[in-house]
Amino acid sequence: MLFWPTDTELPAGYPKGLEGEFNLSDGRHARIRPILPADVDDLADAIKHADSETLFHRFFTAAPHLSEKQIHYLAEVDYRSRLALVAADDEGRGVAVARYECHTDCSVAEVAVVVAPEWRTGGLATEMLRCLEEPARKSGFTELDAVYLPENRAIARVFQNLGYSDQRIEDGLARVSKALV
Repeated sequence: MLFWPTDTELPAGYPKGLEGEFNLSDGRHARIRPILPADVDDLADAIKHADSETLFHRFFTAAPHLSEKQIHYLAEVDYRSRLALVAADDEGRGVAVARYECHTDCSVAEVAVVVAPEWRTGGLATEMLRCLEEPARKSGFTELDAVYLPENRAIARVFQNLGYSDQRIEDGLARVSKALV
């Protein structure tokens, strides 16, 4: 279960201003906050229990073999060059994660989002990706980039609605980008 930390539990650099609530188009709402190192077990559990389609769309494999070190890497961010947001339902169960991470060219950050199947189509992915834009800009990024499977039409619509470029296919993957101005 995801928890909301007190000010004394926050790691250095934690952007408290990114905490908030979002009302989905179907009337449900989700709480959104930056990821915490303490979320590592919830993240590992979510990956372990995710359906194969969700895993395939996020990791390009239906059964990723992520080591404990890799899971910690996903949960432990610096909130500047690497930032992740988590969303939870009313009971505190994690329902989505969105993140950006610096490319080799540190003026560009790659974004990714994954939403539990029962929470899709309500605008949560769009909202979480939108919430990453200003922190990315403030961290010095001038562009956001995303890579996804071409058949993932749902995420293609999300990026299109957020003003990303037209999809280009490179090495069998779809790629879109957005200038941060």
